[in-house]
Amino acid sequence: MIRVITAIVLGLAAVAAIWWLPASIFDLIVMAAVMGSLFEFGRMLLSDDYERSALIAVGTTVALCMVFLIQDDAAIVPVIVLALFALACFFMWRTRQMEGVAARLGITALGVLYLAVGLSLWSWLRHIEFGREWVMLAIVPSCLCDTFAFLAGKAAGRHKLAPLVSPNKTIEGFFGALVGSLFGTFLVWFLILRFVPWYHALILALIVWIVSPMGDLIESMIKRSAGVKDSGTIIPGHGGLLDRLDALTFAGPFVYIYVRYILQF
Repeated sequence: MIRVITAIVLGLAAVAAIWWLPASIFDLIVMAAVMGSLFEFGRMLLSDDYERSALIAVGTTVALCMVFLIQDDAAIVPVIVLALFALACFFMWRTRQMEGVAARLGITALGVLYLAVGLSLWSWLRHIEFGREWVMLAIVPSCLCDTFAFLAGKAAGRHKLAPLVSPNKTIEGFFGALVGSLFGTFLVWFLILRFVPWYHALILALIVWIVSPMGDLIESMIKRSAGVKDSGTIIPGHGGLLDRLDALTFAGPFVYIYVRYILQF
């Protein structure tokens, strides 16, 4: 129950922040989320302090560029290339152990792409036309996916969805997430996005339904590979910051891609 209560409280706080705070403050919140997530990711998967510091430094730099400097989508490519080059040079000269260096470099690069790039796209979504509304359309159904999946899984969960990754996730919970995504998406659509044809709202609801639970499972896979239950302890009932943001990491980017390139806002 504490998990559901925490999710509701955080969801309401996020909705209030998105709707009433200016975009510049939202950008700072995104930066804080990136840095906190990079810290937890590095603590889970990298044992060397220098390598964790490199992950945080390079990931933060990429996020700063994306949130505050880059205006053109294509500009993200050279930023990523430069970031990967910097990481490779760092590992070449500063690593304390050459054995397994390629695997650790790959983990670090994954952290930068997964968290710095993925979470920064929430800022891009906020800054397009009707940005507040699109962010709401991404975050509300994502949060309700998690809540409805948890409730449906507790009430009727019988068949495992991905037992090796997360034994508690069920197919019934996955379809409960569909109900949450449809409800959240059409609630936001009805209140603030009626100028968008309803079938686009339906497509976005289906996208969020897929990527939010999968984002949760991907983070669970990473935690299981590291042998930890939670990425941290900062959020009651959920664990770490990354445990709460897992479903959002891909939801924002996918909604941005659809809105930017299909709806062309």
